[in-house]
Amino acid sequence: IKVVVENGWVTLQGEVKWHYQKAAAEKVVKNQEGVTGVSNHIVINSQTNDADEKNAIELALNRNWAISAQDITVEVEGNNVTLSGTVQSLYQREEAERLAWKANGVGTVANELTIA
Repeated sequence: IKVVVENGWVTLQGEVKWHYQKAAAEKVVKNQEGVTGVSNHIVINSQTNDADEKNAIELALNRNWAISAQDITVEVEGNNVTLSGTVQSLYQREEAERLAWKANGVGTVANELTIA
């Protein structure tokens, strides 16, 4: 990870394999004294394929008791995930997105789930 600081503004650059690593780097930096803001340009780069990521997300959704996974469609292209379909609450929508972020290699999650 490369860190550049200019007038209290921190820019993070580099590559990691997991989203939680990107989030952790930002969290550590933004709480430092004198930091006025953070631009997180860290890229998630993983060697997994689309089918593996999709399967991991679908399994996680199916294991979660709070989500009706049969109403959710998962699409993966590269490291971009799209969730579509319907859920019954804002909590379920946010939980589905959280689970998608946990899959290896996910760089973005487009949460297009609607609340019915």
